[in-house]
Amino acid sequence: MTDQEITKDDLQEWQAQDLESNTEEQGNSTDLEALRVIKSNQDYNLDYLITSIDKNIDLGPDYQRRSRWSKNKQSMLIESFLMNIPVPPIFLYEKEYYEYEVIDGRQRLEAINSFVKNEFKLKGLQHLKSLIGKKFSDLNDETKRSLFRRTISATILLVESKAFDKYDLRMILFNRLNTGGEKLNGQELRNAIYASRFNDLIMELSSNKHFKFIWDIPIPTDDDDTITIKKLKNNTLYKTMTDCELVLRFFAIREVQEGIITEGSMSSLLDKTMKSKQHIIDANELESLKKLFIDSVEGLVNRVGKEAIINPILNTPRKARNLYDSMLVAFSYIDLNNLQPKEVILENLRIVLSNEKEYEEIITRGNSIENIKYRVNKAKEILTTNLNI
Repeated sequence: MTDQEITKDDLQEWQAQDLESNTEEQGNSTDLEALRVIKSNQDYNLDYLITSIDKNIDLGPDYQRRSRWSKNKQSMLIESFLMNIPVPPIFLYEKEYYEYEVIDGRQRLEAINSFVKNEFKLKGLQHLKSLIGKKFSDLNDETKRSLFRRTISATILLVESKAFDKYDLRMILFNRLNTGGEKLNGQELRNAIYASRFNDLIMELSSNKHFKFIWDIPIPTDDDDTITIKKLKNNTLYKTMTDCELVLRFFAIREVQEGIITEGSMSSLLDKTMKSKQHIIDANELESLKKLFIDSVEGLVNRVGKEAIINPILNTPRKARNLYDSMLVAFSYIDLNNLQPKEVILENLRIVLSNEKEYEEIITRGNSIENIKYRVNKAKEILTTNLNI
C-alpha cells in the first residue's frame, strides 16, 4: 500500500487541530497586566555582533529550528549588508545582565557568523556577481572592513514580572515577537525554550529507524550518503521538527491517559509535557522513557506495519496522525499476549472506520481530552479483540 507524502497543507491542518479544545484550562490564566517589558533599541555593527555571538548572545547548538535558510538566502543577506541595504531588526531577550537569547533574527545572525567563519561560499548574488564563489577569506581587505562596518538594529527586551516563571516568559515573548518570514512553529518554540535532557531525548528518538519508516522519513546509510541526506533535509516532517513533535505526542498522550494532564488543547498538552519533564536528569528515568517509546514503535511496526497509521477508507491511502497517536500509545499499554494477528487488526481498523460516527471520533474530530482518551481506548480494542466475530 502506497500512501501520499505529508505536505505543508497537512501540517497547517494539524496545527489548527492542536489549538482546538473543548475544555477550558483553569489555574493557568496568567495575568498579562503583571508583565512589564522594558524595551531598548541599539544599532550594532557586525564586527561587534560576531564577537558577541561567541560570548554573550546565545544561539545554542540546537536552537529554535533545524536550519532552514539556504546558502542562496544567506548569500543574499551578505549582499544586502555589502550594499548597505537595510535588513529587518533582530529581537534579543536579556535573560541575565548582558546575556541575551535571540527571539527573532537567529537565521540572520547565523548567516553572518557562518560567512565570517568561512563556512560557505557566496552564491546566487543578484548585483555583486564578482563575489560569487568567494568565502569571507577571499574578500579583499576593503570589502571585509566595509562588511564589518555595517549595522543591524536590535530591540532588546528585559522582562520584569513575578506572575510568570522564566519559561512562561520566554514562550510569551517568542509567540508574540517572532514575526519573521519563517515564523517558528510550536515544536521549534518548545525546542528553543525547554532545552533539557528530555528535549535531547526527543531529538534522539526522532532518528529511530522504525519511527522514520512508519512516517517515510529518509534514513541515510552514513554521513557519505549525500543523496539521502539531501532528501532528509527537504522532508517536510524533518525540516519543520514535526518529527520531534510526533515523538513528544506519544509522551503527552500517555500523560493524559494516566490523568496527569486533565485539560487543555493538544498544543497546551505538548507544552506542559515539555515543561514538566525538562527537569529530568536521572539517567535511569530517561532510559526508561527511551525504552518505552522504542519498544512501542518497533513493536507496532514489526507486528502490524505502517498500515497501522494509514486510513484504509480513503480512495488514496493517507497517514492519519490521530491513528498514529492512538495506535502507538495503545500499543504501549496492551499485554502482547492479547495482541491480535496483523490481518485481524487491519480488518478491525477498517470495520471501525467504516462506521460514520467512529470515523468522526477518530479521524476528524479535534483533540479534546475526552476525544484523546476515546481514541486510545478504541485503539486498544482494535489491537486486542476480533470485531468480525
